Amino acid sequence: MFAKLEDIRKSSLFGWIASLAIALAITFCFYDPATPKADLYWFGTIMGICMFAFEVIPTFATAILLLMFYIVTGVAGPGMAFVGWTKPIPWMCMCGMLIGILMDKCNISTRIALLTISRIGKTPIRLYISFYLAGMVLGAIIPDTLTVVIIFMTIASTICKKLQLPPVSRASSTIILGAFIGAQVACATYLPDNVGIIAMEMVKEIGITTSWLQYFWENLPFSVMHALVAFTILHFFGSKYLAEHINNARVYAEEELKALGPVSNAEYRTLGLAVMALIAFMTEPFHGIPGYYAFCSVVLLGFTPCVGLLTKDDLRKIDFPILFFIAACMAIGIIGMELDIPSKVVAGIMPIMQSVENSSIIAIASYYFGFVVNMLLPPVAAATTLSLPIAEIATNLGEPVKPVLYSFLYGLNQFVLPYELGQALVMFATGYVHIKHIIIVMGLRTIFVMFAIGIMSTFVWPLMGI
Repeated sequence: MFAKLEDIRKSSLFGWIASLAIALAITFCFYDPATPKADLYWFGTIMGICMFAFEVIPTFATAILLLMFYIVTGVAGPGMAFVGWTKPIPWMCMCGMLIGILMDKCNISTRIALLTISRIGKTPIRLYISFYLAGMVLGAIIPDTLTVVIIFMTIASTICKKLQLPPVSRASSTIILGAFIGAQVACATYLPDNVGIIAMEMVKEIGITTSWLQYFWENLPFSVMHALVAFTILHFFGSKYLAEHINNARVYAEEELKALGPVSNAEYRTLGLAVMALIAFMTEPFHGIPGYYAFCSVVLLGFTPCVGLLTKDDLRKIDFPILFFIAACMAIGIIGMELDIPSKVVAGIMPIMQSVENSSIIAIASYYFGFVVNMLLPPVAAATTLSLPIAEIATNLGEPVKPVLYSFLYGLNQFVLPYELGQALVMFATGYVHIKHIIIVMGLRTIFVMFAIGIMSTFVWPLMGI
């Protein structure tokens, strides 16, 4: 009997039943006979999000079915349902993937990471610093966190293999976790990070705007403190187990660099294209062209004969289901705003938040709200549907929007179990990190990062005037 129950739990049938049950339960909680479109919206949206989470059918199919549901039930017209494709985010993500594919193809991304490790990583602490610095460099020129994490996980797992570290040992877990933290924390500093760019796009509705440089400047202090907290935890967790292998790790990095040979012409041209695209994004205030489109235009020049870096074969490597997922999530948020869903969410949360008077506590509460939501929703979906309500809550409380919104986004980037974040699943899939080690390190990180948010909201952001 128990074996049969376990088989059902593992099958797609369990996902379908759970998705339907959750959708019906939440729809019942928000049911209002006066707003039938909103009721259908709640059911279809929650059902779709749960189907994404349980992976009952391919992501692409779920995304299209959700949009079709909106059209067939009259929740939205075709123009509104497919509005996500008229926004710059999916195209920005696609071009970010192309940059990552190109940099991986010519090995420039691997060269940057290995160069940083071999020159800096002489001790465990310096190795962590090298991961973070390499993440900052790659995160700036590859505007897709998942791509950077994949690069880092490939390098870190190869290091573990070359050093003959036992899988799921403390030493191997420390290397994998160090590389993951370096990539994830660094990438979140930049606006093109998927969650950040979607959140800022949503709050444009109430006049909150930011540029690439503004976002970087406003989030850099937290990024540094976040890395300091995470690597301190990792140091006490595993540095003594890693110390005896550290010199071999540097030797491996140097050997791999030699095997790559001198920097090729293709690497120089790829790096030039990536930097040009980044500059086009950053300099929006000077040339007046929206940064998203300037970035995409420069990247797509890679297909032209005068640049000649990208080919039709590179297009086949793009993860198109993710783009459909992002477009569907954009539609969720935009249709929700059309139906005035954010105001209902705000009305439900406001009585709790009104009892809090301290700005730091409000920011920390927003952070933990993001952490809890991340257990239930994919981060992209959460950022799309909840960024505007969070911004409106801050406004109603008389608080500046950005600190509260940024804190929410920081919470979405935290996790304890790998299923909560696609990037974490890539890390877990290396086979070198123990689930117990992930829970310990990431659980402690989630707790202690709270103090970094308190410092940011009490001192740093007020000094910045935001």
